[in-house]
Amino acid sequence: MKKNYTIIASLLFGLAISPVATTFASTDVITASHIVSDAASLTIDIEYLGKPVEGASVAILKDGKTIVEVVSNAKGQAILKLDNANLGMVDLQIKKEGYQTQIMTGLYVKDGAKYKFSMLKGDGIVTTDLATGVKNIEEKSGDRIDKLTEKEEKARQEAEKAQGKADQTADKTKEAAERTAKEVEKQKEAEELKARQEEAAAAARKKAEELEQQKEKMAADAKQREQNAEQKEKQLKELEAQQADAAAAKATAELKKQAEKDAKTAEREAKAVAKKQEAIAKEKAAEQKEAAKAAKESAKAEKQKLKEEKAAAKEAEKARKEAEKAAKAAAKEAKAEEKYTSGLSKLVQQQQKVASSRKKIDSSQDKLDKQIAKGKIDVEKAKASQEKINAKHSKLDDKSKSIEEKIDKLKKKYKK
Repeated sequence: MKKNYTIIASLLFGLAISPVATTFASTDVITASHIVSDAASLTIDIEYLGKPVEGASVAILKDGKTIVEVVSNAKGQAILKLDNANLGMVDLQIKKEGYQTQIMTGLYVKDGAKYKFSMLKGDGIVTTDLATGVKNIEEKSGDRIDKLTEKEEKARQEAEKAQGKADQTADKTKEAAERTAKEVEKQKEAEELKARQEEAAAAARKKAEELEQQKEKMAADAKQREQNAEQKEKQLKELEAQQADAAAAKATAELKKQAEKDAKTAEREAKAVAKKQEAIAKEKAAEQKEAAKAAKESAKAEKQKLKEEKAAAKEAEKARKEAEKAAKAAAKEAKAEEKYTSGLSKLVQQQQKVASSRKKIDSSQDKLDKQIAKGKIDVEKAKASQEKINAKHSKLDDKSKSIEEKIDKLKKKYKK
């Protein structure tokens, strides 16, 4: 089973945040990298369907480079120790042959933190992206700093007016983006429905083919048992994959909960950093006219962004409608295949009954032939018996012909 999907965990107000680097002349400025203590130890528990996974490689990466790497023990546990944890956001990676690689990005290292991972068999990458609120805090702090540095009233009013327009446009842009996302999601659902309907139609066609083969070859019992055995093995594999998926989802939810808790701690500390930066900003003057100009440019940019988002939303809606139309067509085809398969199955069963009755008549014919061959039966009695047998065959011939006509009619109706 191959999967590659990304889970986005948006922490604090639902915004995706990253640290902001702000340059000041003063040496008293505190950045987000000072939030974490120097040394730290993280505990990672790894399992598959509730059982510990031994020999998994667990590493912390910074900008693609490995900072520390260990291998999980027999209990499925790996302890990562760092002498200097002032790294900012890092990636946590877990790898083992035969399992999908798991990566958690946007992690702030916190001493004593524990995370639990449930592995999935196969190849590919499972990514959990933790977008924290630290960047949001620092960006808001930067906005407040700009307002505090405005000294001239006229320029301040122009900046606020322009910023207000930018905010309004940003809100509209956000709404358009949300509509785009909803349309894309609906399109995805419609495409998935179409795929399921097409799969159902294919399954119905396959079943119809099997029934037709059964009509032509009545002695396929051994092959059918073999197919059933393969199907049961496939179902067991699918059950294992489903349970693994469920365990992975549960572990991911627990992991996100723990990571969110750690991120909130980092956010509180980031607020303290922002507060000190604002105090420093109050003592420093900035060109208020430049702030007003930047706000106007921001409003202009947001307006253009809104225009683009509206166009994207319109395209997404169009794609979604096309996908829904295709899904309806696939559903109609699947329903027709199901009706055809059901009708054919009933007619094949009737043919089987005719064949079974034919065997009984053949048995009577064999018995009569032996009596005639040995001369142990009166000729008139033999003639009467033969007429009865012929009458029974004729009756079955009529039934068989009627069934064949119904099958031809059914095929014609469904254009087979």
